[in-house]
Amino acid sequence: MRFLLILLALPLFAQPRTPILLDTDIGDAIDDALALAFALNSPELDVRAVTTVIDDVESKTKLAYKEMTLLGRRDIPLAMGASEPLLDPALQTHPKQFEALTKADTIPDAARRSAASLMIDTLMDAREPITIVAIGPLTNIALALKTEPRIKQHLARIVLMGGAFATPRAEYNIKRDPVAAEIVFHSGVVITAAGLEVTEPCKLREQDLARLRNTDSPAVRFLLHLIDLAKSETGDAFPTLYDPLAVAVVFRKDLIETAAGSVEVSLAVDATRGQTRFSPSPRGPVQVGTKVNTSAFLDLFTSRLTRAAMPGPPR
Repeated sequence: MRFLLILLALPLFAQPRTPILLDTDIGDAIDDALALAFALNSPELDVRAVTTVIDDVESKTKLAYKEMTLLGRRDIPLAMGASEPLLDPALQTHPKQFEALTKADTIPDAARRSAASLMIDTLMDAREPITIVAIGPLTNIALALKTEPRIKQHLARIVLMGGAFATPRAEYNIKRDPVAAEIVFHSGVVITAAGLEVTEPCKLREQDLARLRNTDSPAVRFLLHLIDLAKSETGDAFPTLYDPLAVAVVFRKDLIETAAGSVEVSLAVDATRGQTRFSPSPRGPVQVGTKVNTSAFLDLFTSRLTRAAMPGPPR
Protein backbone atom coordinates (compact mmCIF):
# COMPACT_ATOMS: atom_id res chain seq x y z
CA MET A 1 0.00 0.00 0.00
CA ARG A 2 2.83 2.40 0.91
CA PHE A 3 4.56 1.65 -2.41
CA LEU A 4 1.33 2.45 -4.27
CA LEU A 5 1.00 5.78 -2.49
CA ILE A 6 4.58 6.67 -3.43
CA LEU A 7 3.90 5.83 -7.07
CA LEU A 8 0.76 7.98 -7.05
CA ALA A 9 2.69 10.89 -5.54
CA LEU A 10 5.55 10.77 -8.05
CA PRO A 11 3.79 12.89 -10.73
CA LEU A 12 3.33 15.66 -8.16
CA PHE A 13 7.06 15.83 -7.52
CA ALA A 14 7.96 15.39 -11.18
CA GLN A 15 6.32 18.62 -12.29
CA PRO A 16 9.04 20.67 -14.01
CA ARG A 17 9.76 24.08 -12.54
CA THR A 18 10.44 27.01 -14.82
CA PRO A 19 13.84 28.60 -14.08
CA ILE A 20 13.66 32.40 -14.05
CA LEU A 21 15.77 35.49 -13.42
CA LEU A 22 13.74 38.29 -11.82
CA ASP A 23 14.81 41.86 -12.65
CA THR A 24 13.01 44.47 -10.55
CA ASP A 25 12.92 48.16 -9.65
CA ILE A 26 11.52 47.27 -6.23
CA GLY A 27 10.59 50.24 -4.05
CA ASP A 28 9.41 52.55 -6.81
CA ALA A 29 5.92 51.02 -6.66
CA ILE A 30 4.39 48.43 -4.35
CA ASP A 31 3.73 45.85 -7.07
CA ASP A 32 7.42 44.90 -7.30
CA ALA A 33 7.60 43.70 -3.70
CA LEU A 34 4.34 41.83 -4.19
CA ALA A 35 5.69 40.27 -7.39
CA LEU A 36 8.87 39.11 -5.64
CA ALA A 37 6.86 37.40 -2.89
CA PHE A 38 4.52 35.87 -5.45
CA ALA A 39 7.43 34.46 -7.47
CA LEU A 40 9.21 33.04 -4.44
CA ASN A 41 6.02 31.42 -3.18
CA SER A 42 5.02 29.83 -6.49
CA PRO A 43 6.26 26.21 -6.66
CA GLU A 44 6.08 26.30 -10.46
CA LEU A 45 9.03 28.71 -10.53
CA ASP A 46 12.71 28.18 -9.79
CA VAL A 47 14.09 31.66 -9.09
CA ARG A 48 17.79 31.46 -10.01
CA ALA A 49 18.67 35.12 -9.37
CA VAL A 50 17.19 38.50 -8.44
CA THR A 51 18.56 41.78 -9.79
CA THR A 52 17.63 45.41 -9.12
CA VAL A 53 17.61 48.33 -11.53
CA ILE A 54 17.55 52.16 -11.83
CA ASP A 55 18.09 55.01 -9.35
CA ASP A 56 18.99 54.14 -5.75
CA VAL A 57 19.89 50.55 -6.52
CA GLU A 58 21.65 50.07 -3.18
CA SER A 59 18.46 50.77 -1.23
CA LYS A 60 16.49 48.67 -3.71
CA THR A 61 18.89 45.78 -3.23
CA LYS A 62 18.60 46.11 0.55
CA LEU A 63 14.81 46.08 0.30
CA ALA A 64 14.85 42.99 -1.94
CA TYR A 65 17.29 41.23 0.40
CA LYS A 66 15.18 42.04 3.44
CA GLU A 67 12.10 40.57 1.78
CA MET A 68 14.02 37.53 0.56
CA THR A 69 15.28 36.99 4.12
CA LEU A 70 11.74 37.07 5.51
CA LEU A 71 10.77 34.55 2.86
CA GLY A 72 13.66 32.31 3.85
CA ARG A 73 15.45 32.70 0.50
CA ARG A 74 18.90 34.07 1.21
CA ASP A 75 20.19 31.25 -0.96
CA ILE A 76 19.20 33.05 -4.18
CA PRO A 77 21.96 35.16 -5.77
CA LEU A 78 21.23 38.89 -5.72
CA ALA A 79 22.92 41.68 -7.65
CA MET A 80 22.81 45.46 -7.90
CA GLY A 81 21.93 46.78 -11.34
CA ALA A 82 22.46 49.91 -13.37
CA SER A 83 21.55 53.10 -11.53
CA GLU A 84 21.02 55.15 -14.71
CA PRO A 85 19.26 54.58 -18.05
CA LEU A 86 21.50 54.01 -21.06
CA LEU A 87 21.06 57.52 -22.49
CA ASP A 88 18.19 59.21 -20.68
CA PRO A 89 18.80 61.34 -17.59
CA ALA A 90 19.13 59.91 -14.10
CA LEU A 91 16.61 60.86 -11.41
CA GLN A 92 16.86 61.34 -7.67
CA THR A 93 14.00 59.43 -6.07
CA HIS A 94 13.16 58.69 -2.44
CA PRO A 95 10.32 56.14 -2.37
CA LYS A 96 8.41 55.84 0.90
CA GLN A 97 8.99 52.08 0.96
CA PHE A 98 12.65 52.71 1.79
CA GLU A 99 11.42 53.81 5.23
CA ALA A 100 10.99 50.08 5.96
CA LEU A 101 14.78 49.80 5.97
CA THR A 102 16.84 50.27 9.13
CA LYS A 103 20.55 50.72 9.77
CA ALA A 104 20.69 46.99 10.47
CA ASP A 105 19.59 46.18 6.92
CA THR A 106 22.67 45.39 4.91
CA ILE A 107 23.47 43.29 1.86
CA PRO A 108 26.18 40.68 1.36
CA ASP A 109 29.27 41.74 -0.55
CA ALA A 110 28.31 39.36 -3.37
CA ALA A 111 25.20 41.43 -4.03
CA ARG A 112 27.37 44.39 -5.08
CA ARG A 113 28.37 42.75 -8.34
CA SER A 114 26.73 44.09 -11.48
CA ALA A 115 23.34 42.72 -12.41
CA ALA A 116 24.36 42.26 -16.04
CA SER A 117 27.32 40.14 -14.93
CA LEU A 118 25.12 37.92 -12.75
CA MET A 119 22.62 37.54 -15.59
CA ILE A 120 25.33 36.54 -18.06
CA ASP A 121 26.98 34.04 -15.72
CA THR A 122 23.67 32.48 -14.69
CA LEU A 123 22.52 32.08 -18.28
CA MET A 124 25.82 30.84 -19.67
CA ASP A 125 26.18 28.26 -16.88
CA ALA A 126 22.59 26.99 -17.12
CA ARG A 127 21.89 23.52 -18.39
CA GLU A 128 18.44 24.52 -19.62
CA PRO A 129 16.97 27.71 -21.10
CA ILE A 130 15.99 30.34 -18.55
CA THR A 131 13.20 32.92 -18.66
CA ILE A 132 13.96 36.50 -17.68
CA VAL A 133 11.04 38.18 -15.92
CA ALA A 134 11.53 41.93 -16.29
CA ILE A 135 9.35 44.09 -14.04
CA GLY A 136 11.30 47.34 -14.26
CA PRO A 137 13.11 49.39 -16.90
CA LEU A 138 15.06 47.12 -19.26
CA THR A 139 18.52 48.61 -18.69
CA ASN A 140 20.16 45.57 -17.10
CA ILE A 141 18.86 43.22 -19.78
CA ALA A 142 20.00 45.47 -22.63
CA LEU A 143 23.48 45.70 -21.07
CA ALA A 144 23.65 41.91 -20.70
CA LEU A 145 22.56 41.37 -24.32
CA LYS A 146 25.12 43.84 -25.65
CA THR A 147 27.92 42.56 -23.41
CA GLU A 148 27.42 38.89 -24.22
CA PRO A 149 25.12 38.24 -27.22
CA ARG A 150 25.52 34.48 -26.75
CA ILE A 151 23.08 34.59 -23.82
CA LYS A 152 20.28 34.61 -26.40
CA GLN A 153 20.98 30.93 -26.96
CA HIS A 154 20.28 30.29 -23.27
CA LEU A 155 17.11 32.36 -23.03
CA ALA A 156 13.76 30.61 -23.24
CA ARG A 157 12.05 34.01 -23.49
CA ILE A 158 11.64 37.35 -21.77
CA VAL A 159 8.36 38.02 -19.98
CA LEU A 160 8.04 41.69 -19.16
CA MET A 161 5.66 44.17 -17.65
CA GLY A 162 5.84 47.11 -19.96
CA GLY A 163 4.28 49.01 -22.81
CA ALA A 164 0.87 50.22 -23.87
CA PHE A 165 -0.17 48.68 -27.15
CA ALA A 166 -3.73 49.83 -27.73
CA THR A 167 -3.26 53.48 -26.75
CA PRO A 168 -0.57 56.15 -27.40
CA ARG A 169 0.41 56.26 -23.73
CA ALA A 170 4.06 55.80 -22.75
CA GLU A 171 4.21 53.21 -19.96
CA TYR A 172 6.76 53.93 -17.18
CA ASN A 173 9.10 50.93 -17.53
CA ILE A 174 9.56 51.59 -21.25
CA LYS A 175 9.63 55.39 -21.02
CA ARG A 176 12.25 55.36 -18.26
CA ASP A 177 14.80 53.74 -20.60
CA PRO A 178 13.41 53.64 -24.14
CA VAL A 179 16.82 52.91 -25.68
CA ALA A 180 17.16 49.77 -23.55
CA ALA A 181 13.60 48.78 -24.45
CA GLU A 182 14.34 49.19 -28.16
CA ILE A 183 17.41 46.95 -27.80
CA VAL A 184 15.40 44.26 -26.02
CA PHE A 185 12.42 44.32 -28.40
CA HIS A 186 14.81 44.08 -31.38
CA SER A 187 17.01 41.38 -29.84
CA GLY A 188 15.28 38.51 -31.60
CA VAL A 189 14.48 36.88 -28.25
CA VAL A 190 10.90 35.63 -27.89
CA ILE A 191 9.04 38.14 -25.70
CA THR A 192 5.71 38.15 -23.89
CA ALA A 193 4.67 41.67 -22.91
CA ALA A 194 2.04 42.28 -20.24
CA GLY A 195 1.26 45.91 -20.96
CA LEU A 196 -1.19 48.34 -19.44
CA GLU A 197 -4.12 46.77 -21.33
CA VAL A 198 -3.96 43.59 -19.24
CA THR A 199 -2.30 44.78 -16.03
CA GLU A 200 -4.41 47.83 -15.17
CA PRO A 201 -7.58 45.80 -14.44
CA CYS A 202 -5.67 43.70 -11.88
CA LYS A 203 -6.40 45.74 -8.78
CA LEU A 204 -6.43 44.14 -5.34
CA ARG A 205 -9.92 43.82 -3.89
CA GLU A 206 -10.96 44.46 -0.30
CA GLN A 207 -11.46 40.71 0.15
CA ASP A 208 -7.88 40.10 -0.98
CA LEU A 209 -6.46 42.58 1.51
CA ALA A 210 -8.64 41.06 4.24
CA ARG A 211 -7.12 37.63 3.53
CA LEU A 212 -3.64 39.11 3.73
CA ARG A 213 -4.42 40.84 7.04
CA ASN A 214 -5.67 37.55 8.47
CA THR A 215 -2.48 35.69 7.55
CA ASP A 216 -0.08 35.05 10.42
CA SER A 217 3.23 35.41 8.61
CA PRO A 218 6.16 37.78 9.16
CA ALA A 219 6.59 38.08 5.39
CA VAL A 220 2.95 39.04 4.84
CA ARG A 221 3.07 41.54 7.70
CA PHE A 222 6.11 43.13 6.05
CA LEU A 223 4.28 43.33 2.71
CA LEU A 224 1.29 44.94 4.41
CA HIS A 225 3.66 47.50 5.94
CA LEU A 226 5.02 48.27 2.47
CA ILE A 227 1.47 48.59 1.15
CA ASP A 228 0.72 51.12 3.88
CA LEU A 229 3.89 53.08 3.08
CA ALA A 230 3.00 53.09 -0.62
CA LYS A 231 -0.54 54.23 0.21
CA SER A 232 0.82 57.19 2.20
CA GLU A 233 2.72 58.21 -0.93
CA THR A 234 0.10 57.57 -3.62
CA GLY A 235 -3.20 57.57 -1.74
CA ASP A 236 -4.10 54.28 -3.41
CA ALA A 237 -5.56 51.84 -0.88
CA PHE A 238 -5.88 48.99 -3.40
CA PRO A 239 -2.61 48.33 -5.26
CA THR A 240 -2.66 47.45 -8.94
CA LEU A 241 -0.76 44.21 -9.56
CA TYR A 242 1.04 45.19 -12.75
CA ASP A 243 4.19 43.19 -12.04
CA PRO A 244 2.70 40.11 -10.35
CA LEU A 245 0.65 39.46 -13.49
CA ALA A 246 3.86 39.26 -15.53
CA VAL A 247 5.18 36.69 -13.05
CA ALA A 248 1.95 34.68 -13.25
CA VAL A 249 2.00 34.60 -17.04
CA VAL A 250 5.26 32.60 -16.93
CA PHE A 251 3.43 29.52 -15.65
CA ARG A 252 -0.24 30.37 -16.33
CA LYS A 253 -0.44 31.33 -19.98
CA ASP A 254 -4.21 30.97 -19.84
CA LEU A 255 -4.57 34.09 -17.69
CA ILE A 256 -4.14 36.41 -20.67
CA GLU A 257 -4.99 36.38 -24.35
CA THR A 258 -2.22 37.58 -26.63
CA ALA A 259 -1.57 38.75 -30.17
CA ALA A 260 1.68 38.15 -32.08
CA GLY A 261 3.63 40.87 -33.81
CA SER A 262 6.56 43.25 -33.50
CA VAL A 263 7.11 46.32 -31.32
CA GLU A 264 8.79 49.62 -32.11
CA VAL A 265 9.75 52.01 -29.32
CA SER A 266 9.68 55.73 -29.99
CA LEU A 267 13.07 57.34 -29.39
CA ALA A 268 11.90 60.78 -30.51
CA VAL A 269 12.93 63.64 -28.26
CA ASP A 270 9.37 64.79 -27.65
CA ALA A 271 6.20 63.73 -25.85
CA THR A 272 6.05 60.46 -27.78
CA ARG A 273 9.36 59.17 -26.37
CA GLY A 274 8.83 55.73 -24.86
CA GLN A 275 5.59 54.97 -26.66
CA THR A 276 5.30 51.42 -27.98
CA ARG A 277 3.84 50.78 -31.43
CA PHE A 278 2.59 47.23 -32.03
CA SER A 279 2.37 45.79 -35.53
CA PRO A 280 0.42 42.50 -35.68
CA SER A 281 2.09 39.64 -37.53
CA PRO A 282 1.48 35.89 -37.14
CA ARG A 283 5.24 35.26 -37.08
CA GLY A 284 6.18 38.22 -34.91
CA PRO A 285 8.58 37.57 -32.00
CA VAL A 286 6.48 39.47 -29.46
CA GLN A 287 3.25 38.34 -27.85
CA VAL A 288 1.39 41.29 -26.33
CA GLY A 289 -1.43 40.83 -23.86
CA THR A 290 -4.85 41.86 -25.11
CA LYS A 291 -7.25 40.50 -22.48
CA VAL A 292 -6.93 39.23 -18.90
CA ASN A 293 -8.93 36.92 -16.64
CA THR A 294 -8.76 39.30 -13.70
CA SER A 295 -10.65 37.29 -11.09
CA ALA A 296 -8.70 34.09 -11.77
CA PHE A 297 -5.42 35.95 -11.44
CA LEU A 298 -6.38 37.76 -8.24
CA ASP A 299 -7.52 34.48 -6.67
CA LEU A 300 -4.23 32.83 -7.63
CA PHE A 301 -2.14 35.73 -6.35
CA THR A 302 -3.94 35.94 -3.00
CA SER A 303 -3.87 32.19 -2.45
CA ARG A 304 -0.10 32.09 -2.98
CA LEU A 305 0.65 34.94 -0.60
CA THR A 306 -1.61 33.55 2.12
CA ARG A 307 -0.32 29.98 1.99
CA ALA A 308 0.33 28.64 5.46
CA ALA A 309 3.75 27.50 4.22
CA MET A 310 5.04 31.04 3.75
CA PRO A 311 8.17 30.97 5.91
CA GLY A 312 9.46 33.45 8.40
CA PRO A 313 13.07 34.59 8.77
CA PRO A 314 15.72 31.86 8.97
CA ARG A 315 16.97 30.97 12.44
